[in-house]
Amino acid sequence: MINPHKEIFLFLEGKSEQGFKIISNIFNKKLNHSYDFLKEHFEAEDLFMEFIEKLWEKRNYLTCIFENQDNGLPAYIRQMVSNFLKDKIKQMSEKNENIVFSSEDKSNEILIKIEAMKLEEILNRKLKNEDFKVLCYMITEGKHKTFYEEKHFSDINKNALYKRVQRMKEKLKDIILGYGFEIEVVEFYIENLLPYQCKRRKLYE
Repeated sequence: MINPHKEIFLFLEGKSEQGFKIISNIFNKKLNHSYDFLKEHFEAEDLFMEFIEKLWEKRNYLTCIFENQDNGLPAYIRQMVSNFLKDKIKQMSEKNENIVFSSEDKSNEILIKIEAMKLEEILNRKLKNEDFKVLCYMITEGKHKTFYEEKHFSDINKNALYKRVQRMKEKLKDIILGYGFEIEVVEFYIENLLPYQCKRRKLYE
């Protein structure tokens, strides 16, 4: 069975073509999933080779850091890819502002949206349907909150519901801080993506 960490490490030592393929898969998955619009302005292969050049510049540092470790390189590469693609967006904004973005604010807006989509993906993986019920309850206001509570939490008392809300807050805190999401990203997710998520899961029905 292929060990991605080991193969990437061997690639950095110039010993593994498989490591190159693994990095390529990580890069293209990230590009196609969250940064697909970059391909309207760059060839995907050109972007990848530019990334590989930057990665190769750090190979001595990385082999030193990960020499005695059994894992960690795939996650490091994924984060490095994200940073690289974000930098490309910023460069596009600075150099081709009139063509690509109307303003620097537009660039920041796109970055926030991308990060919010990443947050949505993570929450969809880590939270259960019941967790989303609690999360949607937390952001519901006024008479809708009372209706929501009666509709979905009538089988538990106020104290039990309060404890669920507190546990949900702790889960969110761990995810948001663990992945380093900015407050603007969380706000965008709540205002634009979570309401859709709630409706999609038919939590109000």
